[in-house]
Amino acid sequence: MTAIRAVPHPSESGLPALKPTDLADPALWAPKPIQIIDAATSHLGLRYAIAPGWRPLTLDLHLPLRSNGPTPVVVYAHGGGFSGGIKEMGPWSKLPSQGIAVATIDYRLTGEVCYPEPIEDVLAAIRWIRANAETYNLHSDQIAGWGSSAGGYLMARAALCDDISPGRPIGDHVNHTARLSAVVLHYPVTDFATLVGDTIQPTASAHNDAIDVISRFFGAPMSASEDILAGASVPSAARRASHLPPTHLSHGDADQRCGLRQSTRLHETILAEGGSSLMNIVAGANHADPVFSTPPVVESAVKFLHSVWEQNTPISSTTPSPSKDRPGQ
Repeated sequence: MTAIRAVPHPSESGLPALKPTDLADPALWAPKPIQIIDAATSHLGLRYAIAPGWRPLTLDLHLPLRSNGPTPVVVYAHGGGFSGGIKEMGPWSKLPSQGIAVATIDYRLTGEVCYPEPIEDVLAAIRWIRANAETYNLHSDQIAGWGSSAGGYLMARAALCDDISPGRPIGDHVNHTARLSAVVLHYPVTDFATLVGDTIQPTASAHNDAIDVISRFFGAPMSASEDILAGASVPSAARRASHLPPTHLSHGDADQRCGLRQSTRLHETILAEGGSSLMNIVAGANHADPVFSTPPVVESAVKFLHSVWEQNTPISSTTPSPSKDRPGQ
């Protein structure tokens, strides 16, 4: 009787992923930069990772028109409940006018993969930026992460993984470090185990929606994933991490989808672990409130980033060996 052969994971197929340069006209896979937002030159649809079995993952890179030397850069991950959203979303469009480049990234959604693979996408994007820093005149020691809601979770986990892959690494630059110089998080999910309980007076529908978001992201019913949820929390990752980048959190105190405690708990953990964290509580703001794209909120984060970059702390371009190297550890 013939044995039934297991279906291999796409990454184990043995077939190399086609690169854009293999069959495409160069004019199509390397389009010229354009100007579409104020004070920036934009390179759209740059492929940062091509994994067998999935669509190519892309980013848009927006470079300041005026730059004196290598430019600091923010890698931005959009929100959307892990199942939606696009890289054009977010509060980042004015950053190039303030001398900051922005790379807005696609990542795989819950209709494609489950936890922890989207974190690997964020790591691959950060590594691509570092590997291509010289090409685009970017400062490889001044790469910060920024994420909103679901993207905030992914960016926070990427920032705290110490270059230890939580899933299957993708991209061509796995030997480059994905360490970040700083992290900005807007109303992030940080702890799935407490997400429902942190919600302000949830309706039955909102309660079920939160459970469904969690179950889709982990690919299993929430009730069957308790151990995984505990290990997936951002505060737990902060307690494990040897590299704690300075963090700036903004969260509304009227958030009805992702309660304020999701951010304050992470803020308290980072401080308890000897790290640096600033907490900006936005009065009256609900989840994904338009106020998070207004100058007062954005400029607070920009001021924070510049204060970190002024210290000019070097980050090795290659993957470091994990070690507890924080002060006081």
